[in-house]
Amino acid sequence: MNTILDWIESAFQFLKEVWSEIIEGIVSFVHHVVSWFRELMLDKKKHVPFIGKMDEFKSALKNAPVKNAGIFEGVYNEETDQIEHIRYLDADDLDNTTKQVLGDQPIVVLS
Repeated sequence: MNTILDWIESAFQFLKEVWSEIIEGIVSFVHHVVSWFRELMLDKKKHVPFIGKMDEFKSALKNAPVKNAGIFEGVYNEETDQIEHIRYLDADDLDNTTKQVLGDQPIVVLS
């Protein structure tokens, strides 16, 4: 898990190249998060999807988000030890499912 956190921290240095989506309203875990990961056609043997709370990472960002809430989601490849995909969702709020999945953790590995 520390390796994933290290890579996520280094990924924030390249945020200008990160796919970003601004959502007018609330992030839906199923509609926004799960559907994006499904579109990536990940290999469970080597890819580790994750999401993280935006407010935990604001200090690492040069430009603060315009919206009140947001998350990062990405895919860590265990074979290459690199983050292959990362996306930032900026929204007014998170839905209850997303809040439950994140709980009090800044980063959650999904399975």
